[in-house]
Amino acid sequence: MGEQQKFLNFRIEGTVSAPFTPFKNDGEINYDVFPVYSKYLQDHHFKHAFVNGTLAEGMSQTMDERKKTLEAWVKAADGKIGIIAHVGANNLRDAKELARHAEESGVEAIAAFGPSFYKPKDEEALVDYMVELAGAAPSTPFFYYCINFVTGIYLNSTKFLRLAKDRIPTLCGLKHSSRELTSAHNCSLVDKDRFQVLMGTDVQFITCLSLKIDTPVAASYLGSLYFKLKTAYDKGDMATALQLQETAQTVNNVRDSFGGDIPVAKRMFTIISGVDVGPVRLPLKDISKEKEEGLKKALMALDCWQ
Repeated sequence: MGEQQKFLNFRIEGTVSAPFTPFKNDGEINYDVFPVYSKYLQDHHFKHAFVNGTLAEGMSQTMDERKKTLEAWVKAADGKIGIIAHVGANNLRDAKELARHAEESGVEAIAAFGPSFYKPKDEEALVDYMVELAGAAPSTPFFYYCINFVTGIYLNSTKFLRLAKDRIPTLCGLKHSSRELTSAHNCSLVDKDRFQVLMGTDVQFITCLSLKIDTPVAASYLGSLYFKLKTAYDKGDMATALQLQETAQTVNNVRDSFGGDIPVAKRMFTIISGVDVGPVRLPLKDISKEKEEGLKKALMALDCWQ
């Protein structure tokens, strides 16, 4: 099989976790947690992990830390879950170095969002940037990571795919974490045989399934719930699928009611899983003990974690 054909046939199958990076109380990365975290993902029906992304506080890590973290995930996964490495950075040289390292580490794919300080002003500039970045890992499938409400890059992802189609041989689609469902749908129509949409707004999962977008990238505590939802949907049991989607929305509502940000989500995972992933790094700030107790009560009252 030629390289081009390999990329045309590449697909991410099953649910993707967006794992948190475990930190110690002093802010150092807690590498001892990676094996048990990987086992948790496997036990809760995740087939892949999207590492060093937004929930992982990848942009709060140094280049050396991001490399070591990726290596730790690859080792902990031990081939049982696929690793997708986020390699986006605020300058192209760092992003290319992370892409090269990811390919050398044996990941199944890489992904990157655009730089968020000096932003590309149009889709053509974004394509030029991603041509360079993806070219640093020429044997690894590449996904554009669209998360406009974080990066401030409000460009047309459908146009990006069309412009990039003939310029990035490794391009296999995008991780669409932006909240505009019509944009995700339009992206899925650009080239159905080649491009895959990984859906980052997981609370819209059942809607995405109806649009044939069936690969969610979800917080680590939602794996079993989405596995059950997809199983029910595939069996035609819409009543169960809808009930599970409502439960997922309720979980998201609990998160929002306590602030809705990464510190809350990270604490939610520790409460639900029993896997202590530690604090967040500044400028993010951990929630108070009082708030954590309220969060724990609200989550345990849902009784949906088996």
